Amino acid sequence: MKSVIFDLDNTLYPEIEYVKSGFRYVSSYLNSKYDLDEEEIFSQLMSIFEKNGRGKIFDILLKRLGLFSEENIHLLVYLYRSHNPEIKLYNGVLYVFSKLRESNYQIGIITDGRASVQKNKVKALDLEQYVDIIIYTDKLGAEYWKPSITPYKIALELLNSLPEESFYVGDDPYKDFLGPRNIGMKTIQIKISKEENYWALKGYEKTEADFVAENLNDLLALIKK
Repeated sequence: MKSVIFDLDNTLYPEIEYVKSGFRYVSSYLNSKYDLDEEEIFSQLMSIFEKNGRGKIFDILLKRLGLFSEENIHLLVYLYRSHNPEIKLYNGVLYVFSKLRESNYQIGIITDGRASVQKNKVKALDLEQYVDIIIYTDKLGAEYWKPSITPYKIALELLNSLPEESFYVGDDPYKDFLGPRNIGMKTIQIKISKEENYWALKGYEKTEADFVAENLNDLLALIKK
């Protein structure tokens, strides 16, 4: 085997920490602009998120605050998406990277989502120094987000790896594994995140990984096998 390609959100770091970071940034803005209680705003945002999931969180908040307008919605969305997040890798990720390097594996990342948002995450996590390539599927166009096979083919071409020489590691059976399995890559689901699956709720078809790792130590053991 020559390469290991990772998903980003909920695979290398907990995405909920990005959500909290964005909510705190928005709460700080509303505090400075309207002299509202920052902790109360943050608490309301988390409550709306936990009850309603992703979607019209800022619409609901602004209606509660009597500040609803299209301009304010766009402003809060912009602040959330453009902020520099305070996030950290899962414990053990850098150890996994170092062990893969010792075994001469190339390391890549393929990530969905708005490219500008994902780049801010990568920068905050300081990931570029540890990996060989990062594919932002949004740069290819929304039609090439997972489960499209295109980003996987591009990654393998850049890594000079054949599908049968490569692993793809992700958390989400509703998006992560169909593409790589369709081109012959081995896939590993890592079950670190406990979040409810957003894409399952959207009706995406489930595709199981070839292997399942309950933690990063299990992941290394599977790759070594």
